[in-house]
Amino acid sequence: YYTSIPGSCNFETQDQEWTTACGLTQDPTDDFDWNISNSAVMGQTGPDIDHTPGRGQHFLYINSSAQKEGNIARIITTKPFPASLGVCRIRFWFWMFPSRQTGVLKV
Repeated sequence: YYTSIPGSCNFETQDQEWTTACGLTQDPTDDFDWNISNSAVMGQTGPDIDHTPGRGQHFLYINSSAQKEGNIARIITTKPFPASLGVCRIRFWFWMFPSRQTGVLKV
């Protein structure tokens, strides 16, 4: 259901096409590089599965292992969210690998 409503997105795209398909882009002033991968490539540092129905297995991620305290990872919407009838929701799933470098998630 969630992948077919206006404004929905998954990361089952090739290379950096997620920026077009999802209407998102990496903030050019942040300290990280956003990438697409899957659990097979990430090994023990990535989630076992994603929430895409069917055969989906890709997710957007950053690697925080080489970053410093205070570094920022940010993505920005490039197109407006569709109008709603008095209800505005943002639904997403996230996974943070526990390490000393893991910080705070802000939406």
